Amino acid sequence: MKCASDWNFGDLLDIAAATVPADRPALIHGERVINWQEFDARTNRLARHMLSAGLPTGARVAILARNIPEFIEIACAAFKARLTHVNINYRYTTSEIEYVLSDCQASALFYQSEFAERVAPLFDSLPHLSVAVQIDADGQYDDIVANGNGSPLGISRSPEDGYLLYTGGTTGNPKGVMWRAGDARAVQMESPTAKDIIATPEQHRMAIASSDQPGRVLPACPLMHGAGLNSSMAELVMGGSVVLSAKGSFDAESLWDDVDHRKVTRILIVGDVFARPMAQALAKFPDRWDLSSLRVISSAGQMWSREVKQVLVTALPQVALIDILGASEASGFGYAATTKDQEIPTGYFTPGKQTVIIDVATDRVLANDEIGQGWLARRRPFAQGYFGDPEKTAATYREIDGELYAIPGDIAERDENGLIHLIGRGNMCINSGGEKIFVEEVEEALKRAPGVEDAIVVGIPDPQWGKAVVALVTVNNDYVESDVRDALKLDLASYKMPKRIDLLEKLPRQPSGKADYRAALEMALDI
Repeated sequence: MKCASDWNFGDLLDIAAATVPADRPALIHGERVINWQEFDARTNRLARHMLSAGLPTGARVAILARNIPEFIEIACAAFKARLTHVNINYRYTTSEIEYVLSDCQASALFYQSEFAERVAPLFDSLPHLSVAVQIDADGQYDDIVANGNGSPLGISRSPEDGYLLYTGGTTGNPKGVMWRAGDARAVQMESPTAKDIIATPEQHRMAIASSDQPGRVLPACPLMHGAGLNSSMAELVMGGSVVLSAKGSFDAESLWDDVDHRKVTRILIVGDVFARPMAQALAKFPDRWDLSSLRVISSAGQMWSREVKQVLVTALPQVALIDILGASEASGFGYAATTKDQEIPTGYFTPGKQTVIIDVATDRVLANDEIGQGWLARRRPFAQGYFGDPEKTAATYREIDGELYAIPGDIAERDENGLIHLIGRGNMCINSGGEKIFVEEVEEALKRAPGVEDAIVVGIPDPQWGKAVVALVTVNNDYVESDVRDALKLDLASYKMPKRIDLLEKLPRQPSGKADYRAALEMALDI
């Protein structure tokens, strides 16, 4: 009998396509709708094109695109063809794109025309790049997906097939995290929103066939980051739909327009950088949208403040807000649900079934009911490691007492109620006067302070303290620094208090919403 970790996304997509009504939307982008019959045929033709180009099993297929249907089609075609798709940050320069393509030895590159000038110099310098397809403008992509055999490939796939997730981190070059498709699907099934335990292909088919309310997810964050594409795949393999904004960048009012017009059931965001404008739009236009279809707003990768959550659940009492604790290297560490009737404090999570705390000094794995602090870690399933970097893999995936654990670098503690409290990232720790200060803790305290809209905290060199805590913030008309500092005293020990609070019009954040700490540090040093 198969279990979730034995499956392949290509097989799951084949089952979904054979089960759902042919005219059900699979991908929606503005007024453009690709139904499931078209989506299945287009991705099958694209998979055949990749194979006919001589790409062997596991060959890397890079995608350089914004949130457009073709991004998802290319990833799904790669799964079907047993190829490994690779994400590329569309903000990268030519040299940064070249680094990723060279690091993973990509055999193919699919790119939007707006990036053509950026990638043009690479085709002669990267001999392993044998396939290059411009997604729009020249018509090549449209010809591939519109013509030829659109039937299922009829090949045997493996749970070892997977994808590479490149993550920038805070220092050094991007690293490609290797995920088996089987492990990625098993982690998806750990989600508290997963309704049924599905152990066989027939159970998977029956779950799709019996669903009278298929989901429609809107990933507000970029597909080029893991959370955006992962949420889309989770909906598609269950026969649902993905709704993509037709705007080039995030806009809260347009997002609510899409939820209303397309009857979205779930939104994926990244913390307050998305949630706050969404809440502000609802407060500004309380009767503008019919949002009764919406059931879940999920956030991954960035903390989500209580203040913003309360605005959302008050405006949308039928909605559950799910905070997901995870990392590129391993996911499903914990979940926090907020509804109109219950909440878990910001920064606290109900641990996943495989989540553990490991003592930093001794490497002892704390018992499941033991109160204590240490590395946040989990047992399998998780990613296989970093592509081409056995040393970094060994540092993150460590064997303790005969069992392998993923330890991405977060510090957390288990409290008396069994909840996990995320303290901060080990490599984002500021050592000031011999005291360790986690930037996430200070950032969350700042976001709770009156008048503060957003915050990024960094440590700059200081002759007295070694490192001084500096806060970069955006504020509204209620901001008074003395009031903010009074509020911080309620949450932070004196040594954690920012030595400086600098006001900016906009904070440096990546398209996903995650803080760009390198840019923030440069800004703090220049002020």
